[in-house]
Amino acid sequence: MGTVKTLKGKKILVVEDDKEIVETLRLLLEQKGIIMLHSEYGEPAVSIAEKEFPDLCIFDIMLPDKSGLDLYVEFKNHPELSVIPVIFLTAVNDYELGEPWTAERIAKEYDVPPPQGFLDKPFLPEDLIKLLENILLSRLDY
Repeated sequence: MGTVKTLKGKKILVVEDDKEIVETLRLLLEQKGIIMLHSEYGEPAVSIAEKEFPDLCIFDIMLPDKSGLDLYVEFKNHPELSVIPVIFLTAVNDYELGEPWTAERIAKEYDVPPPQGFLDKPFLPEDLIKLLENILLSRLDY
């Protein structure tokens, strides 16, 4: 008989500066037993990830100190952090005039593997949980 996979005990690093979104994510993740790590800025996120090695990261694209896209590239070029799945949670696609950000566009323009997910703000909680389950519960190393 197989073991039941669960999100309980997983660690997720949220890099987001919108306090309301952070609190929504905290409540949502805690309901599922997920440990949420948080940084309002991109710069400390690398140190937090190196210390805590989260199971997944959620990045906003527009951060106060650096682009979430630049942070993603930094993670993907890092010898240890490159294996951590990343989801982008952003409102940029609502008002950007050019081509919308997609996983494929990020991979092409930044020459890195595509992120594992993309959710536009505002997001439905069930969409985020489904995405987390698809990524975290399907990984072979768990």
